[in-house]
Amino acid sequence: MTDPSGVPELLRKHKVTAPAVNVYRIIEENDIKLVFEDMDDSDSGLLLIERGKATIAINKSHHPNRQRFTAAHECGHYFLHREGDEQLFIDQAFARGATASAGTDAIEIDANQFAAELLMPEDMVKDAAVSQSLSDLDIAMLALRFEVSEQAMTLRLVKLGLVQP
Repeated sequence: MTDPSGVPELLRKHKVTAPAVNVYRIIEENDIKLVFEDMDDSDSGLLLIERGKATIAINKSHHPNRQRFTAAHECGHYFLHREGDEQLFIDQAFARGATASAGTDAIEIDANQFAAELLMPEDMVKDAAVSQSLSDLDIAMLALRFEVSEQAMTLRLVKLGLVQP
C-alpha cells in the first residue's frame, strides 16, 4: 500500500536516505522557484502558482528551522492541493498553528502533516530514536539532527508513539 501523502515516494525519487532532509534541493529539483522575502512576522510563507509555474516564498526573518518547516509545508500544498494553473496559499504562523491544531482546517492539517513526514520521515526517526525512553536531551539532539524545532520533533515522536504526550 502506498502512503497517501506521497512522501516516501518523494524521498525515494530524490534519493534521501538520511537526515536532515534537504527540502530546498527537493524544491529546486521539482522546478519550483524558491525566494526568501521580507514579510510581516505573522506570515511564514506562501505558495503561488501562476500560469502553471510555482513559487514558494519564505519569510527571511524567521529562524532557519521555521523556514525549513514552512518550505516543507508549502511543498505539501504543492504536492497535495495544487489544482489548475492559478492558485495562492498564504500561511500565517499563528493562524496555521491555531486552526491546524484545533482540527478546523483540513488543508492546513494536511500540509503540516506532509511537512512533518518530509522533514522527519518515520523510518529515519525510529532509527535515530534508539532508546525506549527519550529524555528531553535526547529529543533536543534529535531536533538538531533533523534540523527542526524541539516542538516539531516532540509532536512527531508523539504521533509515532515513541513518547507519551
